[in-house]
Amino acid sequence: MTVSGIDHVNILTDDLEKTASFYETVLGLTRSENPAIASGVAGYWMRDVTGAPIVHLIDRGTVSGRYDAYRPGELTNALHHVALRCAGFAAMCARLDELGCTYRVNDLSHINIMQINLRDPNAVNLELNFADT
Repeated sequence: MTVSGIDHVNILTDDLEKTASFYETVLGLTRSENPAIASGVAGYWMRDVTGAPIVHLIDRGTVSGRYDAYRPGELTNALHHVALRCAGFAAMCARLDELGCTYRVNDLSHINIMQINLRDPNAVNLELNFADT
């Protein structure tokens, strides 16, 4: 077996619509239904510009018993962040400023990368990596 990359990230939430709106508004991902999840479970795929699913959102409250021990919004301690390859650093900074989002820039221009660090509504740390600066 050979691992070639991350397929997607699954995020549990107690506020599905707020979380989906964050990924649409802030990161520009597109929301779509996920026909693969079990009947009665609420969730969305958040897709990139090519249509590839990047983030899988699950409404924790619609999955009886399975995720009762998980608490969205609390730090996981084991998983520190999710890193996404991105383009358009300046435009993203402008979007975050316009939306009033809290973020931090990490200048790694010595290796041709700029990073933006922020949190989603569930306290998931996101690292946005831009090699196009």
